[in-house]
Amino acid sequence: MAKTVFVGDHEVSFPGPHLGVLRDCNEVLDSAEGLHQQIAEDGYLLARGLIDKDKVIAARRAILEYAEGNGKDEVFKPGTDMMEAIAGTGSPGRTMGAPDVTHHPDVLSVLEGDELFKFFRNFFGGDTRTFDYKWLRFVRPDGWSGPHFDFVYMGRGSKQLHTCWIPFGDVPATMGTLTVLVGSHKLDSFAPVRNTYGKTDVDKDGTPGHFGRDPMEISEKYGGEWQTSDFEMGDIIVFTMHTMHTSTKNLSDRWRISCDIRFQPAEHPIDERWVGKNPISHTGGQKISFEEAKKQWGLE
Repeated sequence: MAKTVFVGDHEVSFPGPHLGVLRDCNEVLDSAEGLHQQIAEDGYLLARGLIDKDKVIAARRAILEYAEGNGKDEVFKPGTDMMEAIAGTGSPGRTMGAPDVTHHPDVLSVLEGDELFKFFRNFFGGDTRTFDYKWLRFVRPDGWSGPHFDFVYMGRGSKQLHTCWIPFGDVPATMGTLTVLVGSHKLDSFAPVRNTYGKTDVDKDGTPGHFGRDPMEISEKYGGEWQTSDFEMGDIIVFTMHTMHTSTKNLSDRWRISCDIRFQPAEHPIDERWVGKNPISHTGGQKISFEEAKKQWGLE
């Protein structure tokens, strides 16, 4: 049965003509060739139930306890079960790149667990490594993430760097799921975007990280199909640095909790901003607007 979700400010049906359904890769999970073929076609790999659910629950508890202890005001609605993560009026504080929570043993058992290393060793055909910095996010009700390529934030190292998005809980499409623009990584019609915005470095260039705030305008102009899914604990989605993605809007009363991390072949050069005991992270700010940038890129 279709449900109503928001992609940016656009109300759409899911599944529907403007928002399709992600396909999983479980049938080819043990085949590097099959995984490579599928990601070449789709720009992503959705693996169902890859991570042990009990590990995800333990990590979720550690994350929520951290937020409750370190947040501001009432992070969770008074009188509710913390594990339900029903949002209060407060804020969980900083969680992105905060090692006290991202490197908690229960959280690392998910983010750097055997399941992910096995998956990426098979995918890369050899040893793999992951960034020390972890993008652990609490997305509040009505929140969502704007459309972008990850390359613009972390493009200085391996050309085989991939993102892995992991929900810490069951996340239906109405709660703010990762949403991929299938075809953005390879369509000829998308080449002008990949060859301009898609080659920028937000720190060196001072350019915008997000490619505007209207996901539907992007697909209407450049092609591709937005796709998402209802995610469950243990699911992951992996995608390339030039796969355009956004999220649906969180229409629930709960915090959507997820983490995105990166993996690459171990022997490849690595982006210095995201590794080490205290990664330097971003070193510059945005200097020009998206409208100004579009003029520079010839994308008006």
